[in-house]
Amino acid sequence: MKTIQFKLNQIGEEYGVSFDSHLILKLIEEKQAITPGQLAKEIGGGAPKTSRKINTLYRKGLITKEFGTPDDQRRVSLAVTDKGREVLALVGQAYEDWYANHIDEILEINGKLKY
Repeated sequence: MKTIQFKLNQIGEEYGVSFDSHLILKLIEEKQAITPGQLAKEIGGGAPKTSRKINTLYRKGLITKEFGTPDDQRRVSLAVTDKGREVLALVGQAYEDWYANHIDEILEINGKLKY
């Protein structure tokens, strides 16, 4: 299974994101205006790790941080930028292409896993 994750990381890195970062970016896009705390709960990661991932995506211009709401000026919500949506589409297509070309191998590996 690590081989598959390694390959997915390689594919994502061609577009500047790891597999984990792609999943986080996708989750931010799906949830719309999610807070860092909510994101940490969703992915099951600790706050420091999640914060590092968020900051990396922010520095790359893939997400925005919107500060404050009428009810709470401390609140930060995350949103995907146009550049982030473009990366999501490109990486998503690259993953789909890879899966399509390796489905037999993936099914074989999956069949060998013990649950």
